[in-house]
Formats: sequence, C-alpha cells, structure tokens
Amino acid sequence: MGKRYYCDFCDRSFADRGVNRKNHFKGLQHQRMKKQHYDNFRDAATILAEDSMKTPCKRFFNGTCDYGDGCKFSHMTPERRQYLQQQVTKDKEEKERRQHKEESEPTLEEWLEKRNKKLRKDHPSDSTAEVHYELPPFLMSVPNLPPSLLPPTAEELLNKPQCEWG
Repeated sequence: MGKRYYCDFCDRSFADRGVNRKNHFKGLQHQRMKKQHYDNFRDAATILAEDSMKTPCKRFFNGTCDYGDGCKFSHMTPERRQYLQQQVTKDKEEKERRQHKEESEPTLEEWLEKRNKKLRKDHPSDSTAEVHYELPPFLMSVPNLPPSLLPPTAEELLNKPQCEWG
C-alpha cells in the first residue's frame, strides 16, 4: 500500500508522494484549516485590532453569509467584542502588575539592611551586634573547609558583583 501522509490540520491522509503533498499544502482547504488552527493562539489585542479594520458583515447578521471565515467583513458579535476588550484590559493590568513587581525588587544592600533590622528586633539584647554566621557543630572539627561551606560575612555579600540568574 505504501506510506501515507497524515495532515493534522485537515484531519485526513493521502499517499505520501511529493506531488500529492505539495498539492495538498497549496489547497484552499489546507490553507483555511492551518489559519484557523493558528488563529486559536492569537492574543485578544491582535484579534480586536484586525477586526476593527473590517466593517460588519450584513449577511452574517442576517444569518446567511456563505463565506464563513474567508469573508472580508467582520463576523464578530458585540458580546464577543466586549469579552475581548475585557481580556485586553485584564492582560494590560497583569503586565503592569508584573512590571511594577520587577521594579520594586530590593537591592542586596536594602535586603541586608532590612534583615539586620529584623534580627535586631527579634533579639533586642544584641541590637548593637552584627549578624554572625556559625557553622553547625559537626563541621567545627573539620579542618580546611571548602569556601562553599564557610559562612559568608555581610561585607563579602556587599562586595560581590551582582548577577542575574535564569
């Protein structure tokens, strides 16, 4: 029988020969199905922008438009348009919220200062003392610990060059 090619967009298969595949990809049905598939992943702002350029389809709103997705006029209902506008607004607010969150991240100096204040508040008797890191008891007896196991000092943390992870 030979190999068969299955087109996921069109949900059909045919003999896998170069000519058949080329003709299928050029076909109107395949083009429409491929466009419809990728249109599902467009954001609301893009859909609204493209649709606002079109005039409403009189035939569609009368219930008799034969062109369907290929129509050059808009088939968007007022309810759908309102839903997309709400989605665009929500996306903008979320983007602003994320941007504000990124801007409000504290620097290392601010974080260390805040941490020192918190530790002083938790231990008022040591309010003048700096933060001291201590090794766990089982590591005290090990000579020549690698630097990764040694506790850092506040000065070391402040003098480290900042780098971004991820």
